[in-house]
Formats: sequence, C-alpha cells, structure tokens
Amino acid sequence: MKIIQITDTHLFADDESEIFGVKSNFKFREVINKIIDEEHHDANMIFLTGDISQDETIKSYQIAVAHLSKLNLPVYWIPGNHDNIKKAEEIFQNANNFNRKINLSLPNWHFIFLNTKIDGSEAGYLSDPELTLLSNELAASPADKKIAIVMHHHPAPVGTPLVDHYILMNADEFWSVVSGKKVELIICGHVHGDYRFIHNDVVIESAPATCLQWEKGTKKLTADKKIGYKIYHFDNDGYRSSVKMW
Repeated sequence: MKIIQITDTHLFADDESEIFGVKSNFKFREVINKIIDEEHHDANMIFLTGDISQDETIKSYQIAVAHLSKLNLPVYWIPGNHDNIKKAEEIFQNANNFNRKINLSLPNWHFIFLNTKIDGSEAGYLSDPELTLLSNELAASPADKKIAIVMHHHPAPVGTPLVDHYILMNADEFWSVVSGKKVELIICGHVHGDYRFIHNDVVIESAPATCLQWEKGTKKLTADKKIGYKIYHFDNDGYRSSVKMW
C-alpha cells in the first residue's frame, strides 16, 4: 500500500492571504500538481493530517476538496489545532472521497486515527473519551496486524523548541495507554518538518507542511520556505518512507 501524507496546508478563503509571508493556497496547489505528476498513478490513498485551514472558513475547506479531488484517491483526514471541526465535517461529508474514521484496517497494518485538538490552544490534548477510544481500539486491533496511530500533534519532542512548546500536553497519559501494545508507528503533522525518530520503542514520523517549514532547532519564528509531502509504503515486512521537499 502506498499512502501519501499531506499536512498543514493552512488554507484561506482568499488566495492572496498569507501565513508568515507565504501564500499557502498557491503552495498547496503546487504540491497537488507535483503529486499528480509524480505519485498518484500508483498511490492508494491520502492521509490529510490536520491544520487544513488557517482561517477556519467554509471556503478554505471547499478549496481543499476541489484540489484534493483531482487526485481521485480516498482521503482520510484528522483535524489540527487550526481547524474548525464542525465546518470541516460539513464540507467533507459531502465529498465522496473524504473520510473521517476511527480506524482503517489494511493488509498487514491497522491504523487508528486520533483527535488531538483542544479549543483555545495550539498545543494538543487527548480528552478522556479520546484516550478511552484509543485503549479500546488497541484492544480490538487484529492480532495479525501491525498498528499505526495517526494524530496531528507530536507525542514526543522533535528537538525544535518552537514546535515542542506546542506538543501533546498529556503525552504521559498517551504513552501509558500505548505502552506494551503492538504500536510500531505514529504519523504526525503539526511540526512543519520532516522528522523520523524513535521514542519508547515506537517510530514517530512527521511530514513537511505544504506551505512552509520551521527551521530545525529554532526557538524563534524562523521559517524555511521549502514545501513538500511524505510517502509511505506498507507491506508485510513493515514500512518505508521517503520525503519530497523542494
């Protein structure tokens, strides 16, 4: 299975609007066109991992649908801290290729999708119902499949103070639920950068944002104007990933 991760698109209703000097709508379209040219002929689906909108408008989610639909692939999405979940669901539920799921079972792999958004904060948080859902999903996961968790906020520091300030706030509770389970991979958005590291014996991966990256190691708002996406190949031996940035 080939899955493409698209994240942190930060779309606006107005194409001319900017985030830190970048017109994110145009960058998003550039990424979609790159995927059409290079990737989508053999991809199976898209994981859209949050901060889809920047201004929380209906129009921004309509723009996401209009351009992602060009890929003719199923899109599995989760919200980020900048998203308005009600508005996103209103638009995405009428798009045939958009799906918001609790889990997705594929050959050899079982995916669990979490909502880490907490109103009024850029950091993440897993509510008690969400932690219970995670526990139940882990217990019910097929015994013969590897487990991957898909979430917006990162549950362990990436080493860039600017973004680690807005980490999953109750990460200890998350890891206490995950500990001892068959979780082999966590896929995140939020950090605006390509990271891959191991924490508590679990691989954590993040993808570059489609609009801009935060310079690795920075404590200030220091942007790298590169854009990109990430590709995952899953099989019975495990998975491999590669990043596209330019």
